[in-house]
Amino acid sequence: MCGRIVQSFDVERVGEFLEIQQGTESISWTEPSYNIAPGSRICTLQLDELSDTAWTTLRWGMLPAWAKMKRPVINARAETVTQKPMFRNSFRTRRSVIPVTAYYEWQAIPGGKQPYCIRNKNGFPLLLAGLYTEDECVILTRSAQRDISYIHDRMPAVVNPDLMDAYLRQPDVACEVVGQEDLLDLEVYPVTKKIGNPAFNHPVCLEPIDRA
Repeated sequence: MCGRIVQSFDVERVGEFLEIQQGTESISWTEPSYNIAPGSRICTLQLDELSDTAWTTLRWGMLPAWAKMKRPVINARAETVTQKPMFRNSFRTRRSVIPVTAYYEWQAIPGGKQPYCIRNKNGFPLLLAGLYTEDECVILTRSAQRDISYIHDRMPAVVNPDLMDAYLRQPDVACEVVGQEDLLDLEVYPVTKKIGNPAFNHPVCLEPIDRA
């Protein structure tokens, strides 16, 4: 699963690399955030009303009016996203990409849980596959690749930058993209347990700790 993310990247630099500047004014108010919890507004990329790819913000977590659950859903399994009533229409017509500097995952250990930071070794943001309604979004997940499965058996579905445009525009290709389980070159290390508190939002969240 994916329950905490980091968005501390340079929007202009990422936008230049992806060749997307549309909508940057709509996220100009956002600040780097090192411990983003569900319910927060997050920066995303999606098609606008002119079918241009643009930056915007969405609230992380979906809770349709007809849903029986009381808490918003923050993740959707990529394997079943085209089948579930809550997600299938959005996946067909409203896909998004969520760039993240990193995400956190917790490993069950004796006496509690140890959080890990997981990020691209090359430093570029991971482009997480998502979908949205009017103002809410979820992150798609897949089976964890083998080298990080000891932490958790699920991980976010990551979109290759070269396939991002196809993911956003072509439903058939989107199914293939989230179905792929490419081996990503990830940096993984333990971080402070203080990130369990969403109010703890500081660059130190990304610093590795010595578990010894």
